[in-house]
Amino acid sequence: MFSLSHHRLTALCSTTFLLGTITLAAPDPAGMDNLSGPVCEAAAPAVKSWDFQKDAQNWAFIGGWSYSGDASAVWDAANGGCLKVNVDFSDDKDQSWSEIKLSDGSATKASPIRVGSGISQASFDLYYDASQLKGDAALKAKLYASSVKDNVVIDQPIDDMGTAKAKDIPGTTWKKTHVRVIFEDKVTEDIAHLELSIVGYLTSYKGAICIDNIELK
Repeated sequence: MFSLSHHRLTALCSTTFLLGTITLAAPDPAGMDNLSGPVCEAAAPAVKSWDFQKDAQNWAFIGGWSYSGDASAVWDAANGGCLKVNVDFSDDKDQSWSEIKLSDGSATKASPIRVGSGISQASFDLYYDASQLKGDAALKAKLYASSVKDNVVIDQPIDDMGTAKAKDIPGTTWKKTHVRVIFEDKVTEDIAHLELSIVGYLTSYKGAICIDNIELK
C-alpha cells in the first residue's frame, strides 16, 4: 500500500473551477489546494465530515448496479487512515456505468445527518492507480441521499473526477484528486440515507481505490 502521510489534504481554502455543476480542485504536494488570485475567505465549517483516521466510521459496501465483481470497503490504517475500497471491474469493462455503492450505515431515520440551515456541496479525496485507466477508461462517481421524509434530496452523478488535474504520488503509479460537487438544489431536509458510489466507465480496473476526507457543507 502506498504512503499517504505526506499527501493528506489540509483543509484550508482553495480556488476552484466551475464545470457545470461540479467544481474540482487538486491539492499540491505541500498539502493544500493550488491558489491563484486574491486570498479567499476562511472556508465554512463542514456540517458533517468523515476523516477515517481511526476506523471506517460505519461506511461499508452495500451493493452495486450493473456490477459483476466482488467488492469490499475496509479501513486502511496506512499513514493516517482512509477508506480502502477493493473493486473488480474486469467483467464489466464494456459497461459505460458499472456502479459500486458505499454508504454510512449510521445515518438512519432514527439517527439522521442533521443539515441545520442546509448543505449545498460535498467533497472528498480520491486515490487511484492511474496505470489501470487506459484509453477511454475512467472512474466516475455518484452521490445519492434520501431524507427522513423519504424524499430524494441528492441524486448527483459526477462524470469528471478531475483526473486530468490529479497529482502524482512519487514513486508509485497512484494519483490523488480532490473532488468537489456543488448541488443544483440546497439540501434542507435531514438525511436518513447517504451513498457515495464509485462508477467504472469502460474500465477493467481491479484492486484498491481509496477515499478520504468526505465532507458535506
